[in-house]
Amino acid sequence: MKKIKICATIPNLDGIKSWGKIHQEFFETIRNPDVEITIADLPKAKIKSVSNAYDSTNLGFLHTELAIDAEKKGFDGVAMGCLDEPGVDAAKEILSIPVVGECEAAMHFASLVGRKFSFLIPGSITGSKRGGDGAYFIEDLARKYGLIQKLSSIRSVSAATLDYAKQKANLKNEMLLQAQKAIDEDGADSIIGYGSLDIITFLQRNLKVPVIEPVRSTVTFVESLIKLRLTHSKRTFPKP
Repeated sequence: MKKIKICATIPNLDGIKSWGKIHQEFFETIRNPDVEITIADLPKAKIKSVSNAYDSTNLGFLHTELAIDAEKKGFDGVAMGCLDEPGVDAAKEILSIPVVGECEAAMHFASLVGRKFSFLIPGSITGSKRGGDGAYFIEDLARKYGLIQKLSSIRSVSAATLDYAKQKANLKNEMLLQAQKAIDEDGADSIIGYGSLDIITFLQRNLKVPVIEPVRSTVTFVESLIKLRLTHSKRTFPKP
């Protein structure tokens, strides 16, 4: 049987250097001898993390080009990283192989295991982010995917994106506190987490609801589409 080849992207400068080890740890937990996962980043990018619309727009074209290159190299599908999903729709238009964005994968898995979900993400504040501090990215994507009614809240711990890559001290406990508030105060019955395997495992052990991890969710979604011989509809995503 031919081995399935998936390209998993980290759409920023030095993505592999910052996040590669963390992503490899995630992939080890879902290792399948029939699937080969290759991590790729954007060496031509000028941004090391995405935190606003300017960053996302800046990276979108490069991210799409990376996906195009993956198809040319013979990959069977592309798991496009970053919850803000820069360049994902464009890649779906151009490519014929399955393309899945990180936010859509996480939200759809969350909707399978519960009725309401909350996100835990980086931010400039600690607490609820609905309506501000960059939360509109996820809110807009939830609307696009028809899941806005299931989005209970978006909560954050005041930390930079790269603090999670560096596994900054005490992030686990701060994340747990916000996750519990999402459950108790916002009505979430599942949590979409963020950060390292250590953080996700800690949340899963200490919460009584499912905790979804976006990186593995995206790769697993792509693998499923490949095995089912499905890809995105060209009626929805016509080739340019």
